[in-house]
Formats: sequence, C-alpha cells, structure tokens
Amino acid sequence: MGGWFSSPSTMREHTIVSAPGKVLLAGGYLVLDRLYTGLVVATSSRFFASVRPTTDPCPSGTARVRVRAGQFPASPMWSYTVSESGVEGCDAPSQKNKFIFLALDNVLRYVQAKLHVTGRDGDFERLMGGGLDVVVLADNDFYTQREQLAAAGLPARLESLASLTPFCSLPRPIQQTNKTGLGSSAALVTSLVAGILSHLGLVDVATPEGVDIIHSLAQAAHCLAQGKVGSGFDVASAVYGTHVYRRFSPTVLEPLFAEFERGEKGDAVYNVVHSGKWDQEARPLRLPRGLRLMLADVDAGTDTPSFVGRVLKWRKENPEEALAQWTKLDEANRSLEHALAALVELESLPEYEAEVRAAGKVKVANLKPGRVSSALQNLTAAIEAIRDGMRKMSESSQVPIEPPEQTRLLDACSALPGVLGGGVPGAGGYDAVWFLVVDEDSIANSVQDVWGSWTEMSVSPLSSKQSDGGLVLHSSADEVPGLAAALSR
Repeated sequence: MGGWFSSPSTMREHTIVSAPGKVLLAGGYLVLDRLYTGLVVATSSRFFASVRPTTDPCPSGTARVRVRAGQFPASPMWSYTVSESGVEGCDAPSQKNKFIFLALDNVLRYVQAKLHVTGRDGDFERLMGGGLDVVVLADNDFYTQREQLAAAGLPARLESLASLTPFCSLPRPIQQTNKTGLGSSAALVTSLVAGILSHLGLVDVATPEGVDIIHSLAQAAHCLAQGKVGSGFDVASAVYGTHVYRRFSPTVLEPLFAEFERGEKGDAVYNVVHSGKWDQEARPLRLPRGLRLMLADVDAGTDTPSFVGRVLKWRKENPEEALAQWTKLDEANRSLEHALAALVELESLPEYEAEVRAAGKVKVANLKPGRVSSALQNLTAAIEAIRDGMRKMSESSQVPIEPPEQTRLLDACSALPGVLGGGVPGAGGYDAVWFLVVDEDSIANSVQDVWGSWTEMSVSPLSSKQSDGGLVLHSSADEVPGLAAALSR
C-alpha cells in the first residue's frame, strides 16, 4: 500500500484533469431508488482543474492551497491554510464556496489518513511542499452564453457558439451567473478531487482502483456540500462517463455525515472510501454511431429540489399508484437502454449507415423495413413511452415535470425528419431539452430553426454532444484548444 505514493521528486510540475458534464436521458426520480436504474450520458463539455505547486513561502508546518475561478470578474480566489489538523477557513472572497472547501477538506484529510495508515505520518508536509495553486475552468456550455452572443450581435445558433472564445470570460459573479444544468458542481468537485490526488501521486486515473477511489471521495464531498445524500448520478457520470447507473446505498456515508455534524475532523472520510460498502453500478453504454445528442438551454428556470421533494411526497402518500407508474416507467427506461444497445450491435452491418441516413430524410415511422430501421423505430417508441410515463407522473403528483409548454416544443421538434425523439432531462421542468437526431448538419439546422422561432420560451442551443469518456488526465494544456490561454489570464 505504501507504494501508492510518489516521492516529492517524482511529482508532476503541472497536473490537469477534466471531468464531463451530464444529461440524464432516462431514470428521472426513479434513479433515487436502488430498485431502478438511470441512463446518464456524459457530455463533450468538461470542467478542468489545473494544479501546480505554489512558489509562495508558508510558515513551517502549514501549506497554502489557493483555488482561482478563471472565468469570472476579477478572477475570484479562495485561499486556505492546510496543516496536520486539516483545512482551515477561507480568507477571500467573503462569498465562500462550500463545494470547493469541502472537496479540498475531504481530499486532504484522506491524504493525511492514507499516510498514517501506511506509516508515513511525517510525509504530509514534504508531499504538500509550500502548497498548491489551483485554477478551475469550465467549457462554455456549463454557463448560459446568451449575454455573450447578444453582445457580439450573434444569433443563438451552434455556429455562433463555436465562434466564442473557449473558456469565455463571464460578465457576472459566480452567484449571479445562470447555469445550464450540465452538473457543474459535480464536475467541479470531481475534477478537483482527481486533480489533487493525481498531482500528489496518490492515485493513477488510468486504473480502475484509482478511478473508484476518486468516485467515492467525490461523492462524499459533493453530498456533504449539498447537505444530503443525493442519487449521485452526476458525480458518477463525471467519473465514469456515459453509463447505466444504479445508485449506491446512502448508508455508506452515514459515518462521514455523523462526524461532520459533530464538527470533528477524523478519519471517517478514509474509512468510508475504503469501507467496501460502495455498491453502485455503472454499466458502460454509448450512443450508436451516426446519432447525435442535441441540447438546448431554456430560459425559464426550475427548482429541482422542490420538484424532487413534491414527487417523493406524492409517492409516499400514494404507494400503489406510484408503484404502478414507476414500474411501467422503469420498463420504458430499460427499453431505451436495450434499443441503444441493439443499435450499437448492428453497427457492423453493411446496411447500417444507409438505413441511419435514410432516417434523416423521413419520419422514423415511415422507414422502409430493415433491421436497423426496426431498431430505430424501437428507439423512438421507447423515448415516447418515457415521455408518456413522465407526463402521467407529472399529472398525478401535480409537479410540472413535462409542462405543456415543453410538450409543445418537444412535439414540434420530434415531428421533424431525422429527429428520433427528445425529452426534458433529469427532474424535468423548464430548464432544458434534449433530442436524439441523425448526425447531419441539415437536421441540426432544422431543429435550430424551430428553436429560434419559438415564442413560448427562449430556447438557446448548447454546443455539447455526447461523450463516452469520464475522467481524463491531460498531458498538457496545449492539447485542449484555448486552455493554455485561459490559464494565463
């Protein structure tokens, strides 16, 4: 076990780790219960954590960890003092960030506990040196770009988004910036945890063992920051990428929450990570070749925690009705999983590409008979069944999961040739929409035409597509367009 640690002389001078955003295509609400699964797709938009040793002197026995958010006005920076007793308060700015603080606090307490277990208690100061300078940056899609497009006189189109500077500077402070629902807090925490552990030589992100440690530690920190044990699919996607997810048992985090509530800083985080009780499932899945995920930001707003609380209250008060609806919805969710997997298996057929391209010219229901065409029709049917189940739950619980305004938008786009179906991700509401389409520019343009002319709500595209991969350790900033320039700002 002691061999896990690199000596300070072999530590990286610069570590960059990124984690993807997420879209929950299927499993909204059900994913909170271990009886059911969810289908979560990782996005091409990523959150980056850049970690370097600090050059500033620190008092003996302490280290300094500074985290800078490089896209916001005046580049806000959080500075923490680290010692054997843990991470101490932030000296600036006055607006503290609990996700950053608890990610740092838990990852560094984990490091200290690991050193103790391996008989290397005295190595913490040498391992940390004077401290760490961290910069966090997010791809543009994590935050609404409406103001930036308007300022440049550009229409809300994919080609306009592509013309914006990568890691675009944002006009408002963090607390006043609208997010797009891609899971920024989960991707932030995951990239921070992975970046620091990797930089200190504690984990290898290329190994299943190292990735699982990052997952458990990121889940723990993210749940503490949220003040509750959520389903965890957003962190799981940030770590593992696109997959079919079954949540972990919430009881695994009870010792850590108990220690936190007592105001103690012991070894609970280490013991929880290595408890052997993590029982989540993350079965790899990917979208079939020739299909594309399209996403849009809807400028309305949804109080997701309120939605979840109201749906769970309805479920508790109407157990038989809820069980019947969730059972049927689970069947539809599994049908989508099976339809996607079936299409992936057909990719080797000589006719695969031709039949997918044919689906870009007509409605799926009108496709000529064929194995691929039949699988595409099954995919469309599964998406429609999921939407039907979500609308029924919406009516029963009196929660606008797929509100009428969204229904009309989804129906209008789903009627276009080349559109296999769509929905409202996660908990639903007015925040966003997703569509699966045949991956051709003409089809993407026709969908955007509907969005641009829509009057009930303001609909703005996101440039994100699907991405199979999860955590990535980057060899340098130069391999990511615009990242080196953003880090130097």
